[in-house]
Amino acid sequence: MSTFSGLNTALSALYAQRRALDVTGQNIANVNTEGYSRQRVELSPVENVTEPARYSLSAGVGDGVRITGVTRLHNEFMTNRTRSEHGLNEYLQAQKTVYANVEQALAEPSDNGLQAQFSDYWNAWSDVANRPGDASARTQLLSRANTVAGTMRTTRANLGELYTATREQLTADVDVVNQTTAGIADLNTRIALAKVADMPTNELSDKRDTLILRLSELTGATARPKKDGSTDVLLAGAVLVQGDTVRALQAVGSTTVDGRTIAPPQVQFADSGGVAAIASGRIASRLEALNTTVPDAVQGLDDVAGQLITSVNAQHAQGWDITVVPPATTPTPVQGGDFFSGTDAADIGVAIADPTKVAASSTATNPFQGDNATLLANLAKDPAGADVQYRNFVVDIGISAQTVNRRADAQQVIADDVTAAEQAESGVSLDEEMTNMLQFQRAYEAAAKVISVVDSTLDSLINMKR
Repeated sequence: MSTFSGLNTALSALYAQRRALDVTGQNIANVNTEGYSRQRVELSPVENVTEPARYSLSAGVGDGVRITGVTRLHNEFMTNRTRSEHGLNEYLQAQKTVYANVEQALAEPSDNGLQAQFSDYWNAWSDVANRPGDASARTQLLSRANTVAGTMRTTRANLGELYTATREQLTADVDVVNQTTAGIADLNTRIALAKVADMPTNELSDKRDTLILRLSELTGATARPKKDGSTDVLLAGAVLVQGDTVRALQAVGSTTVDGRTIAPPQVQFADSGGVAAIASGRIASRLEALNTTVPDAVQGLDDVAGQLITSVNAQHAQGWDITVVPPATTPTPVQGGDFFSGTDAADIGVAIADPTKVAASSTATNPFQGDNATLLANLAKDPAGADVQYRNFVVDIGISAQTVNRRADAQQVIADDVTAAEQAESGVSLDEEMTNMLQFQRAYEAAAKVISVVDSTLDSLINMKR
């Protein structure tokens, strides 16, 4: 190797180590950047001439080092696993929130909840049975009945508001999906062009992976990389993004819980109107809440209200009240009418305003008996009655909520572990980067020393001629 060849070798080392230091600095600068994957300079020796020819001779010593590229440390398998686990985690966390909101609307168990009000209501019938001629007992009964009916209407309205709010969140999430897919398509175009021009695409790829992860959290979407550098995004096998082409989604269906049977909420492809199969992610949870969780809670409460109205009205109609018809001053008993009005929890009310209209007696000959009131109070013990039905309804909601909570907590741990594993492989470690920086710095200093030695040698050779 000639002296000047040694200078070239050392110069190539200076270039390579300086580039390695630049990349290390880039990693350190982005240690807290979301979605950033650390990069590594790939070095390769400059090979000797291995095919002898007249004008291509080699001294058998290498001609230095060259940079073959800057690699983005990225594991596609780990990334796909992270997307899948994050999609399921977002689904369960959203379900956990829905059940928490349903339980909040029911407010059970509570000293002021509907169950406690039921108890007070049945006890009021017992008081009327014990004191059928006491106007205060009858007034208290009507007051507690109004409280039960009012709480049912309020709870039903709160569940309806929860449904409407969830429907609005579905629309907002679908809008985010459309914005995200447009961003992915734009990055696909830029990356493909950069690949053709042999330009670096690491940072663009990081941005695209961040968007795809967000899309997976919303819809459970999967990705399929292509040779040209672009990535296709699939939704249950249907193409959502292909190169620079995007299929937009739209949320359709009723915005009120009462209209869900006519127009159930769905997410469709805007171009064809076909239903988008979304089985995971936050949007899947929204759809389940709109089509199953909240409607089931509403239906359960409506069934309780309907049972209460039917059973109380049926028994009340068997009794007689203590109505006084002027000019008479003594009761002229009238057979009981409906105690409750309405058909379900949305419109339940108390049909009686006058305490004398409470049909506490089972006979017209003695309207001051309380035997019919006793039968009404005993409805609380009916295995098929509203009281038992409501308790079973609340227990079913509680069991479902507990199951979802346990699954959500377990999945959160899994998602965190998978994210940590991916970060350990592709994330920036300051300890590692500091070690690399010292290594590249020493290599740069050594290469500079080689140049200095060669310079001294040349100086000595030139001075020998004098």
